[in-house]
Amino acid sequence: MSNGNLDKVKELLESAFAYAKQNELPSPIDLAQLGGLIRFYDNSFSPQQYGYEKLRPLLEQMPDVIEVIKDDTISPPRFFANYLGTSSLNTQAVVVRPKPTQLAPAINRDFISNNLSEFAVIIKAKWQELANLALEECWGGDNLPLLRSYIRYTFFRLVCEKKNKVMIADDRGMAAFNTGLVDRRYQPIYALLVKNNKPGMAPWFLESFCVAGENFNGKALVRTFNPLPEAAYYFNNPSDAFYDINASVYIDWEHVIEENSDRIPPELLSRTTRGFDVQSCSDMDNHQIDEYKKKLGEYLKNDSFAYRMLIDSFNRALELALKKVRWNYKTAIPVYFPAKNGLSMLLPLCMLSEDHVDLALVVERTESGNYQGHTIYPLSWAYSNSRLIARPDSEWLQAETTIDHLDDNTEEQS
Repeated sequence: MSNGNLDKVKELLESAFAYAKQNELPSPIDLAQLGGLIRFYDNSFSPQQYGYEKLRPLLEQMPDVIEVIKDDTISPPRFFANYLGTSSLNTQAVVVRPKPTQLAPAINRDFISNNLSEFAVIIKAKWQELANLALEECWGGDNLPLLRSYIRYTFFRLVCEKKNKVMIADDRGMAAFNTGLVDRRYQPIYALLVKNNKPGMAPWFLESFCVAGENFNGKALVRTFNPLPEAAYYFNNPSDAFYDINASVYIDWEHVIEENSDRIPPELLSRTTRGFDVQSCSDMDNHQIDEYKKKLGEYLKNDSFAYRMLIDSFNRALELALKKVRWNYKTAIPVYFPAKNGLSMLLPLCMLSEDHVDLALVVERTESGNYQGHTIYPLSWAYSNSRLIARPDSEWLQAETTIDHLDDNTEEQS
C-alpha cells in the first residue's frame, strides 16, 4: 500500500475516533462498529480497495496509529481497536467532514452499552454463585468460560431488542435483567445490580443473581420492578427455529477450505492432498496458523484435484447431515450471532466416519429461501454459540463432549 493511500485511511480513522469521542462511545471500539463509522465519512470505503479482505489486517498495517485488541475469552474471538494516533482528538477538530446528504449515526443519550463489562462490574465469586444457583450444567472449567460467554451475549441481545428488557430504577439506584437461566425448580434467575459510585468504573455493580421473591435480594427485586424483566427472545418468526429441508445450500468453499484449514481434521487433509506437509495447528500461535493456511491455500490453488477431493468430502458430509435433519429436525440447531444480531443454523459434518461429528457447518437463510454456508466451527465454538439460545437438545452437540478445549482465560473484574 502506498503512503498516500495509508494517509487517507489514517485520516478516516482519526475522524471515526473523533466522532466516537464526541459522542462518548465506549473505547476501544468493536471493529464492526468502527467499520460503520469509517463508512459514515466515506461510504465507498472498503478494505478490498487497499488489498485486504477484511478491516483487521488493514488496521494491523498501522501499529503506530491503531492497536488491535483480541478478546479471546469468547468463541469466536472478538476484535477491538484502540486509537494511538498523535491527534488529541479534541471535539472541535474532525479531519474529514461527512457529506451533507449523510445522516450521522444516531446517539442515544440514555445509552446502555451492549457490552456487559462496560455496564457492570461482576466479581469472580458471583459467577460461581450463579453456577451453583442455576440448573446443573457443564460450564467449561474452573473459570466458567461458557457461563460468562452466555451471560455476556444474553445481555447483548437484551439491549439489542430495545424493549426495556434491561430495566433501570434510577430513583432506587437499582437495575435488573433476566439471565434466561432457571434454578432447579425452573424458577427464572435475575441479575440485580446497584449503582457503582467508584469513579472510572462501570456505572453498575452486580449485587446478586436471585430468584424473584426469595431472600433479601429477590424481595428487593419485586419491590422495585413491575413487571419483572423479560428473558431474551431470538425468534422473530417461529419458522426460524427449524431448518427447511427442501431449500438449497450453497457453500463459500474458498472461505471454508482455504481460510479455515486449521479447523479441518489433519487426517482428512492428508487423505486428499499429495505432497503437502499437513500439520496439526493445535500447538501453533496465530502467526504460525496464518502462515500455514496461506501455504495450504496456495497449494490448493495449484492442485485442483485435491481441492475437488476436499469439496467432495464436505458435500458427502453435508448430504448425510441433511438426511439426519430429515429424520430428526432437532439435528439442525439454531444459533445466535451477536455481530449480525441474527440467527443461523448449525449442521453436523462427519468428515472421517459416519458415526463421529468433526465440525459444524454454519448456514444462514437468505432472502430467496436458499441457505448460504458461511463457515465451519469446531464443536466447542458450535456449542458455545448455540447455548446462547438454549441448551442444545441434540445428540451430536453436548457440553460434556464438546467444550473440553474452550478457552478458560477470562479476565477478572474486582
